[in-house]
Amino acid sequence: MNQDERMFSIDVQSVNLAEYSSKGIVLDIGGGGEGIIGQLLGDKVVAIDPRSDELEEAAEGPLKIVMDARELKFLNKTFDEATSFFTLMYIEKQYHQKVFEEVYRVLKDDGEFTVWDVTIPPYPGGTKDIFLVPLEIELRGKKITTTYGVLWTKSGQDMNYYIQLGERVGFEVVKKEKNKQIYCIGFKKKTNAN
Repeated sequence: MNQDERMFSIDVQSVNLAEYSSKGIVLDIGGGGEGIIGQLLGDKVVAIDPRSDELEEAAEGPLKIVMDARELKFLNKTFDEATSFFTLMYIEKQYHQKVFEEVYRVLKDDGEFTVWDVTIPPYPGGTKDIFLVPLEIELRGKKITTTYGVLWTKSGQDMNYYIQLGERVGFEVVKKEKNKQIYCIGFKKKTNAN
């Protein structure tokens, strides 16, 4: 069976980041590849990715560091904000809570964690086991067209899954937006939280 026969693609999803801005230094989880947040915010971004080839591919601007999000090498309360732009779908579910705990730890009080991701229904079985998410991303002054894909058999997630995970770790949900199959969740670290 060839690769194409294994692929299931949802309709093209649109993300508009033209108005997105930051209040300080941003930790971008999985900031390699297109490095969308790095392209948008430049030197305000510390982009981490476990793969050096992905970071090398990303545009210039952010500080790029090879690092695993499950074990962040930063001090407590270092960052004003954190982002995950279609990255959590690549991290095995068993590690999601650890990643959220680490992000929570390195955010300053009242720091925000913004997650963009996609609803992936449970795997229905069959030959189509690669789930594709085609995206049109609007940045200030340019549009990026790309497709992200994951092995469907290991996936299955929705907005409520991440909301419950964030609240369990101690975040407060301050924003929820859904557009077709994609969503954006804004989490806030509560003031004087440990």
